Amino acid sequence: GARLLLELAGIQHGQARTALQARFARHGITAARLQLEERDPRWQYLRYHQIDIALDPFPANGGTSSCDLLWMGAPLVTLAGERFVSRMGVSLLNAIGHPEWIAADADAYLDIAVNLAADVDALNATRLGLRAEVESSPLMDEPRFAEHFAQALRGMWQDWLQHP
Repeated sequence: GARLLLELAGIQHGQARTALQARFARHGITAARLQLEERDPRWQYLRYHQIDIALDPFPANGGTSSCDLLWMGAPLVTLAGERFVSRMGVSLLNAIGHPEWIAADADAYLDIAVNLAADVDALNATRLGLRAEVESSPLMDEPRFAEHFAQALRGMWQDWLQHP
């Protein structure tokens, strides 16, 4: 009974929509299970209320959008890759204390999403508490970040002074 929401620029054009629906149909996913929405910044945060579980794209993960999703209470399932663009989700989830949503491979990615969806009461509790978890995590600890950044700048300056 799950549905997949995809927000894509240009999806309102019949040809793009039809082609995407056909690709999903080849994998047994009917058009009725797809919610294809035109990307519109006016709907960005309202759209997050339609998402129960966010699936981080791969091989290139989300960045700002992933932070926003977590802030809005949507658990994020991510697949750990080997490059920076495929590890942002890993960094975010470790920072907020949810490494259990990080998959090492495609099978684990699917298992994590299915397990999150299987217990609606637990999923609801997670969604209701996630903003507070994000807010109290290192991800949003601005003073800590500022101190670490200042230390890094001082260290680079001292290194330059010693080795100009």
